[in-house]
Amino acid sequence: MRSKRQTTLAGANGMPFPHMDKHPADSARQALAQAFLKRSMRMLERVSSSASSEALQSALSSPTDVGGVASLLSDLAPLDVDLSVLDPFMEAMARGAAIKRELLTSGGGGLTSTQVARALGITRQAVDKRRTRHALLAVPNGSGEYVYPACQFTADGVMPGLEDVLRAFQIKNPWTQLSVLLASAPSLGGKTVLEVLKAGDIDRVVDIVSSFGEQAA
Repeated sequence: MRSKRQTTLAGANGMPFPHMDKHPADSARQALAQAFLKRSMRMLERVSSSASSEALQSALSSPTDVGGVASLLSDLAPLDVDLSVLDPFMEAMARGAAIKRELLTSGGGGLTSTQVARALGITRQAVDKRRTRHALLAVPNGSGEYVYPACQFTADGVMPGLEDVLRAFQIKNPWTQLSVLLASAPSLGGKTVLEVLKAGDIDRVVDIVSSFGEQAA
């Protein structure tokens, strides 16, 4: 027989309540997360209070939270302190965020999974499945979500041949894939890879992307 205490801690189906199974490591992680959040909030308060209206507006226009913070830190760096002295990765992070914003803009902007689902007439779950099987190109927005570059869609849906092209990539970083699709090349007569794909030359594009980065694969 179960003890009285065991009965008290069990639900109607005889299983323990979820909160009773909490692992000590989870509590430690939450404590660290709270400490980090508290420290980060103090930093953000200092930075935002000293930033100009223009810098704040530029940061707010970023499509992601991380990009906005990186943009603000980058704008303040020349006026305040050399951030690379404090953290050698900070400037690189800010530059990387700016490059990603420009890249996404060049790709026609980013669509949410809900917007893509509505445009294609499918569910959000179906959109996620297409992303995971490399039938759609999606880039992380820094907040645990994905955005879908608009350049891969046409008025009729997904650009024909896109799935074959995405699966042909040896480089799996979605940002790198997007940069390759938007890059022009002399071998393509100055056209971008995406333009050649849009023209229907799927085999040629597959050959190009499959050879890209093969030394690093």
